[in-house]
Amino acid sequence: MKFYIHHTAELGSFKKTRIVNFLFNHPTHLQLQSVTGWHVFEYRDKKTDKVWACISFHLKAGEARCPLRAPFGSIELYRKLDEDYLAQFIIQVEEQLGKLGAKKIVIRNAPELYNEEQSKLLKKALLKSEFESSEEVSSVIHLDGKPFEKKIKISERQKLKKAASMFRFTKVNKSELIELYKFIATCRKERQQSLSMTLIELKKLVTAFPDSVLFFKVGTVEETTAAAIVIRVSKEVLYTFYYAHAKAHNRISPVVFLISGIYDFAVEHKYKMIDLGTSMIDRQINRSLLHFKKSIGGVTTRKLTFTKLLL
Repeated sequence: MKFYIHHTAELGSFKKTRIVNFLFNHPTHLQLQSVTGWHVFEYRDKKTDKVWACISFHLKAGEARCPLRAPFGSIELYRKLDEDYLAQFIIQVEEQLGKLGAKKIVIRNAPELYNEEQSKLLKKALLKSEFESSEEVSSVIHLDGKPFEKKIKISERQKLKKAASMFRFTKVNKSELIELYKFIATCRKERQQSLSMTLIELKKLVTAFPDSVLFFKVGTVEETTAAAIVIRVSKEVLYTFYYAHAKAHNRISPVVFLISGIYDFAVEHKYKMIDLGTSMIDRQINRSLLHFKKSIGGVTTRKLTFTKLLL
């Protein structure tokens, strides 16, 4: 089987021909990250012209990044490739990026538990191509048929029961985007944290992907006590992009009730996992955050970034 590299810097033509595995690699999402500067590389079968693999890089000031501004990007595989063919694809992409002026390549993979077999294959091929790896710690909740309350620690189960007796969980529509964003931003500010996206940027994301951004909240008629903005990363994964509860309710921790409601929603719609996101702050593991995610059923997984300096 012989392949060739198809390279394009036009996301418009790429958009018409590609179905992607993950939202963050969708051409429209790439354009939200940056309008210009993209280079898309496809690994195509010479005989059938079918695409077997694809990766998109943003190139600026000698640095090629995949993704530019998203939790992950990396290589999308549409058919099974063995390690040698995948390594050849990486080498050829690297050569073309070098000709385009790249001096450094950065590739952020999805959490390994999304697809362990594919993660292992990508890691082997990238290391074989002399990339260096670094890792973050993330957490995912598997939807394995068990009720949420059976997956969490007893202490969290008690909080869940208390919050459920006091508050109501609701899935709301995008008309509450501004209210929920401001609530979550306030909760983050209470903890001396910030949000990675502005309200304007989030509005653009919702406009571009109206069916892929979901909104949930917990509270009473008068008050919101916890809220989440969740992204459909794929047909199998929900990503809790932003979630928080008001500091005044720390003892009850209504965010546990919030995650419980999202879990039930995910089960109903046949997702396979909920990505709780990274537990890293300033490249260090936030132990208390990781402990909380473990206590609500999160399974720890690595999220690898691969880097290579070009001579």
